[in-house]
Amino acid sequence: DWSRVWHYPAGGRLMSVADDPLYPYRLDALEQTWQVWSQLGGSLSETQWSAASRCPGWDVACLYAHHSQFLLALSAPPPHAPEVSGQPQSAVQVLRAFNAPGGVASTAAPAVADQAAREAAQHKPAELAERFTGLGPVIIRRLRTATPDLVVPWPPVPSGVTLGEGLRIILMEATIHLLDVQRALGQPPALTDTALAHTASLLAEVAQGVELIEAATGRSATSPFPVLR
Repeated sequence: DWSRVWHYPAGGRLMSVADDPLYPYRLDALEQTWQVWSQLGGSLSETQWSAASRCPGWDVACLYAHHSQFLLALSAPPPHAPEVSGQPQSAVQVLRAFNAPGGVASTAAPAVADQAAREAAQHKPAELAERFTGLGPVIIRRLRTATPDLVVPWPPVPSGVTLGEGLRIILMEATIHLLDVQRALGQPPALTDTALAHTASLLAEVAQGVELIEAATGRSATSPFPVLR
């Protein structure tokens, strides 16, 4: 069973399903967001696929190639459970560490950009769109049979993350990069309120609380953003 093979012990108490009541709502939002990726990808012209995005060096095809790596990873056979130590990290902990000065978001950026460009060059646009059309529904069905407290690998985090926290990051990535695609195409943002709300909530959690509150209420001219690279 895919959902059980990915489980491995991590010292201490994990969340129970009841502790993460938002999991099914986030999963619904991810399903709907991937459906937009699928439908949009099936309608694009060759010119639109090569439209430059606001991500330096990436066109629309690169954005599809980059985000669809999540679908390829989730559809692959489950990895062997690695040795772990300590509690699984939260989405906020992962994102803060990734985006800290000198963190993975900076050090791995050139490799990530190159991988997306190579992947886009090696596959036809229809193949990139098909990842969302074919793999997306299968992955969503699997995730519905899993529970949020399953601990899954999340390189380079040695203790992994719970599935519920990993889902938060994947939904955020799906939402942000879909906005990148829509802006590149000159289209107005078209996402569900749930996807936008959960993404905004996670970004607000990643920001430092005092700085966010004081900037949001006009009490400080110092912005806590951006919190992601």
